[in-house]
Amino acid sequence: MTDAQRKTARSTTLGRRAFVAVTGALVGSAAIGGVARGARIGLGTQQQDGLAAHWDFGEGQGTSTTDQVSGQANPIAYVFTNAVYKPSSDPLWEPQDADAGKLSAALLFDGYSTYVTREAQLELGTEALTVEAWVAPRGFEWGDAGKESAIVNKQERTANLGFSLGVGRHGRWFFGVGAGNAWYQATVEQSAVLMPGAWAHVAGTFDPAGGAVRLYLNGEEVAAAPVPPEARFAPAGVPLLIGRHNLPEIINGVFAVNMFAGLIDEVKISGQALTASDAAAAHQADLDTFAGGTIPVPDLTMERSRYDGDRYRPGYHFTAPNHWMNEPHAPIEVGGRYHLFYQHNIHGPYWHNISWGHAVSEDLVHWRDLPIALRPTAGSVAPDGVWSGDAVLDPDGNPALLFTAGNDAQTPNQAVGLARPADPDDPDLIEWEMHPTLVTQQTRDLDVGAGRQVRFGDFRDPFDWKEGDTYFQLVGSGVRTTDGASVGGTVLMYTSQDLENWTYAGPLMTGDVAAYPRTGQVWELPVFLPIGEDSEGRQRNALLINPAFPEGPAEYASRYVYYWVGTWDAQTLTWTPDTDEPRLLDYGDHFTGPSGLVDSSERSLVFTIAQDRRTEQAHFDAGWAHNAGLPVELTMRPDGDLGVRPVVEAEQLHDGEPLVEITESLGVAQANERLSGVSGDMLHVRMTMARGTTDRFGIDVLRSPGAEEYTRLFYDNGSGEFGVDRTLTGNNSGLGGQLGVHSGPLSLDGDRLVLDVFLDRSMVEAYANGHKSITTRAYSNRDDALGLRIFGDGATVESLRVWRMGEMTS
Repeated sequence: MTDAQRKTARSTTLGRRAFVAVTGALVGSAAIGGVARGARIGLGTQQQDGLAAHWDFGEGQGTSTTDQVSGQANPIAYVFTNAVYKPSSDPLWEPQDADAGKLSAALLFDGYSTYVTREAQLELGTEALTVEAWVAPRGFEWGDAGKESAIVNKQERTANLGFSLGVGRHGRWFFGVGAGNAWYQATVEQSAVLMPGAWAHVAGTFDPAGGAVRLYLNGEEVAAAPVPPEARFAPAGVPLLIGRHNLPEIINGVFAVNMFAGLIDEVKISGQALTASDAAAAHQADLDTFAGGTIPVPDLTMERSRYDGDRYRPGYHFTAPNHWMNEPHAPIEVGGRYHLFYQHNIHGPYWHNISWGHAVSEDLVHWRDLPIALRPTAGSVAPDGVWSGDAVLDPDGNPALLFTAGNDAQTPNQAVGLARPADPDDPDLIEWEMHPTLVTQQTRDLDVGAGRQVRFGDFRDPFDWKEGDTYFQLVGSGVRTTDGASVGGTVLMYTSQDLENWTYAGPLMTGDVAAYPRTGQVWELPVFLPIGEDSEGRQRNALLINPAFPEGPAEYASRYVYYWVGTWDAQTLTWTPDTDEPRLLDYGDHFTGPSGLVDSSERSLVFTIAQDRRTEQAHFDAGWAHNAGLPVELTMRPDGDLGVRPVVEAEQLHDGEPLVEITESLGVAQANERLSGVSGDMLHVRMTMARGTTDRFGIDVLRSPGAEEYTRLFYDNGSGEFGVDRTLTGNNSGLGGQLGVHSGPLSLDGDRLVLDVFLDRSMVEAYANGHKSITTRAYSNRDDALGLRIFGDGATVESLRVWRMGEMTS
């Protein structure tokens, strides 16, 4: 079997006939009657006459692919060919696989940087045109500006020149051809869409002699649109691109969208038309090359290895396997496994078309990637986005997901949807099915207090739990006066017995943005977790919120999580915070996006997103954006305040014995002698220091030998504050210039500071006295900024251990 016959792939359904919209009219493919009179060509290996170009991607490696007709090698663009933050590497290819026949060694298009360019013009006539390819999409873009994700195109659409074979939202694909004075296009209906994760053969043919543009899916005609017999193909004078639109929309000033994500193989372009019988025969010829005559299964796994050697990508903090993630959410423990979902853009490292990523763990720190759990789907409650939410066990004890359903066709475009596992007995809970109707919707007339109105249109991020037989749901929103002035953020409370029918119960709490401007006009991502009982047996809870600022200022956005502690009475639906004043859980400015659960050990656990605060160009060059913080446990302190500490399972990441271990009291100079041989950027430092006679003490991490660069974690006795000084922190690729100092109140235990510090490449996390934390970032400019050094002459190091840490994937 030749290299050209070895190509890999995934099963798909056969093509289905569909109706298509053409200039406002519905035209069925059967209505384009008669036998076409133009030239004809088959799609498979049997008939090659008339081919103008053919890329079989048989190389299986490298940075170019050869057109088999002209013999020209065409370059493959890929972000890591000349990498910025890691060693350079070639584009991604599926491996050779004889069982995959023609689909062995396909090229993987990452969705934002991979594409093929053919500069030379094609030798094509004007009377007919056929363009075809095998494709296995990972998913589908938003369709910005109404433009397709191009599979193959060479088009100047505004001038009605050239052609495009592409796919739009929810898998609807089409073929369009310019004739100079008009653009002729056929588009499939929903019955013939492409399916994510499955190979399909798509072909479009322009046949004026036969009176139609026709579409073929896996050898069957599925759509057609009329073309007048006098129409002639008008070529475009632009390069031919595979995987990228000739005129893409630009997101965030950097990212070209309207690009294809997934595998492409066997691209052919012909100056002849195609009959239905030829299409069927050619497809059968392709099937004959596959083992068992069955379309193979493509490997669309997002390989973490593509980032090997990235100097800033965390190794043991949870990251999406590729591209963009923001907040992790909907954590739930089922059958001894923790499931975590997260906001994910499979197309690139930027926020846009969001699905729910999914991972599973048995210990909270080692995670295994699973397929996308929920994605925007045509005809569902969430055609335009599946945004943050929560998870809970339903009345039958099976897991259920509550999510923010995005639908731009309704106002507000945010509501709460419900999904259940297709197979509750599957321990990985891979497949999920959306409930056909929304379960919670915002209305304008919600009672949020006298003289007030709900902020209609802001309604997102459900948090759910069960007490007794009653389910409770909190949804983030905001409150205005009836005159339109912002009062503050709010969490709206609902109750239910079955997760499908919810009753509004009023606001759990409403903020005061005038008194506390950093708490925002809207609250997002509410989390409400028990932390114990007070001396009178009353349940103590913590309410966490993420502030949002639709009215500004932007400087406060995506930086903080505020909390209140108080008593909660589920019988009377009464929440009584100890104080109106919000408190910060974390004193850095990267700790946001909380979600939480109570696990089987009755621990209240919280997950967060650690904002990376990098430039958009850095996101492009790195190929990934953001990561989760370590999961933390919430506790109630003796004074009734909220405590926070990393989960004990983090110790399972220790890679071997401590690099250094101090168990007797030492002065700072002696301790630094013991530390002098320790370096690294994936470390866990556990240290207890007594203040002694000094006023400021702590530890410098990611320190260069000459102290040109370091990040300082400190306690200042004069102010009584725990903080981080990033004046000399590396900021290669980070936003902003001078990073400054961030700190907040902390009481010592006697005169002792107990620190757990976690370094994970660009991540710096510190937990002090089980009470407060600091999450920050460091993008070291220097390769030697790897050292540790304690400071604070007059202080004493009572104990110190340093471990090297392993990876989050086992």
